[in-house]
Parts: sequence; C-alpha cells; structure tokens
Amino acid sequence: MADIPPYPLYNRTYLLYRLSPLHTGDAPLLHERSLRTHAKRLREQLKGDSVRGVEVDFAAAEDALPRLGPLEECAWDMIGDEDAWIDRHRQLVDPDASQLSSVLAPEQARGIQVSLEYETQSYNALLLRDPRVASSPDGFTALPLLLVKMPAPVRDIFLNYLRTSFDAHVAPLRLPSAFIAASLETFFRHLSASTSTQSIQDVIRQLHVQLSFPNATALLRHVDITIAGRDVRGFVTRGDAGRGVQEKPFTAALSSYLRRHLALDMSHPKVHISRISCGSFVLGTDRLKLVAPDTLSDASFSEESNTPEASAGQLAIQDFFTALVREATGTGKFLPEDSASGIRSSTPSSTASNRAGRRKRAVSNTAAGNGHAKRSKARGKENGSRAADEEMADA
Repeated sequence: MADIPPYPLYNRTYLLYRLSPLHTGDAPLLHERSLRTHAKRLREQLKGDSVRGVEVDFAAAEDALPRLGPLEECAWDMIGDEDAWIDRHRQLVDPDASQLSSVLAPEQARGIQVSLEYETQSYNALLLRDPRVASSPDGFTALPLLLVKMPAPVRDIFLNYLRTSFDAHVAPLRLPSAFIAASLETFFRHLSASTSTQSIQDVIRQLHVQLSFPNATALLRHVDITIAGRDVRGFVTRGDAGRGVQEKPFTAALSSYLRRHLALDMSHPKVHISRISCGSFVLGTDRLKLVAPDTLSDASFSEESNTPEASAGQLAIQDFFTALVREATGTGKFLPEDSASGIRSSTPSSTASNRAGRRKRAVSNTAAGNGHAKRSKARGKENGSRAADEEMADA
C-alpha cells in the first residue's frame, strides 16, 4: 500500500472547464489504441516535432518554461474510481497480491487522465464523466468535466488540441454561489448523520468563507470570514433548529449571524459566496482542490460484502463529484436535453462494483502527500519551488 500513488483527483489544485462531447467518429476514444495515438500527437505538438513533414510551431511552450526542462513523457490513460485505481496499482506492485483484473473496461471508466512528465515537474489533466450516465451521441464521447493542472503556455496548447482534434468546445466552468454553498452543506449532511463516526471538527477543521460583491462597488472586493473548527458545529446546530432551512442549515445560520452583527444580507443578489476553504476541500468559482478523505479507522465490513464501508467523508466526496459533473453538463447545454435530464436525475455513482454506502479502502497511505508524482523520481519534482503553483494562478 505504501507504494500506491494517491488518486489523481486528490491533493491537487485544478482549474475547472467544461467540454462539449468529443467527436471521435468510428474510432472510440476509450480504447488503448486511440489513447496512445492522441498521446503521441499531443507530445509532438508540445515538443514542436514535425507531423507528416510539416513543422508544428508549438515549441514556444518549452521556451516559455525553461525551468521545466524537456518533455520526457506524455500519456493518455483511462481512469476509474478509487477502487479501480488501487486494484490496478496493487497488481503493479505485486502481481500475485490480487486475483482481480487490472484491466479497466471502457464502460466502467470515469474518464481519461492526461499526464505530462517534464524533467523537473509533472502536470496532468482529467476528462471526467459519471460512468452510470455514460450515454453519448453516435460518434462522440461525452466527458463534460475537465480539470487541468498545467502552466498557462502548456495549458493553451492542450486546450487547443482538444478543440482541433475533437471539434470540441472548451469553456471555463464558473461555479455559482449556490453550488459552492451546497457543496459545503453536502459535507455537513454526511458528517452530521447518525451513522457517521467522523466529526465536523475533525474533518472540516477551520473554515474560511469568502463573500464577494461583483459589479457592486470598487471600494470593497470581498470579505473573508474565518470560523474556528470548534464553532462550526454550532452554526450547523443553530441552522437545524430553524424552520424550513433543513437543507442548508449552515448557510442559514451564517446568514442570520452576518445580518445581525454586520448588517450584511447574504441573500442580496449582489452578494456571492466566491470561495470556501476547509480541511476537506478548497472550492472557488473556477478552481478546486479535494483533500483525500479519511477512511473508517476500524475498517468495518458489511454483511453483504467483504468491502469496508465508506466513511462520511468518502460519501461526501462521492456526492460532490457527481454534482460537479452534473453542473458541467447542465450549464454547458452540450448534450441533448434528454441526456442532460438523465444526468441530473441520476444517483451518485462509481463503477459497477460500487454499492451504495460501501467502498473499498481506496485511499492509499501516500494520499496525504503531494499528489503530483506518478513515480518515485517525481519526488524531487514535487519538492521543487512553489513557482509552479503560482503559475497556475494566472488563469
């Protein structure tokens, strides 16, 4: 377990985009041959190699980021949920450790991971979907949610590749205030459940809420509110005690507090929740970081399966991921209305092996570390300067 890398969705800060269905024609995208082909083509563009005798003028990416060194590897791989990830890497570490197949079927894939390995840094992007609602128009592959962690010059080439290779529309995903608030409420709902063995204070810890006022005034851009971990539970309790606010108790209690003490009305249309940061995630209008959730300490098993039951934090992450895919699909209006409605009405999903309320112990022991590295030599990359992360902020 110590050699299993963390699941790539965790411990990295991603920029959020949405994708129209990717046009693939008669060549399905979620197959090894197609993925290898696109990995080769993207690598040629990033390196500025010639394609069919024509020089591709994208070498400026390496010139703009001399600290990265040359591009050593570009890979496109199917990615499943955490269960499939840990099974696959467990077999890579010890082929005799499990009798489960490490081959991921296309219909079970959560999406595609694009990995770029430079001499000094590693970057990646995730093209994601809800595997239980994987219907796509004929000749297309729908992967509506795109998460990108790349510096601007490399990111521009990658996004342009998606547009030109798949005749796709790529647009930034701007999360509304209501979605950001609802994401936090999702965690509170699971952590407050009677079956939860995790407390809000232990999982959420200190909570930071940023309120912004777009187009309202140039004198005040935002207000940052910090709530100590020991006080967060009190807000949820007070909200639960109110009438008609059971679905968003924390938001209701915070709104009441600010109205009383600061004369600030959170329900005003010009007041937006633009960022929430806590021990489990950092979520803004255009970027996301998820922290690997803790598993149940006692690793209790269900009677129907030998799979350890999921912790409240894992269930919250699962619901959040499903809602984020729905948001990318629903706001994009890229799929036919009947397909979009199916996604909105679907339940939180994983692969077919995932039963409601039960998951494998799918967070590796290394999940708490930095999530850039895919191999041992990448540790030096991860401990490099913080300039790479600062480059991400220029979006």
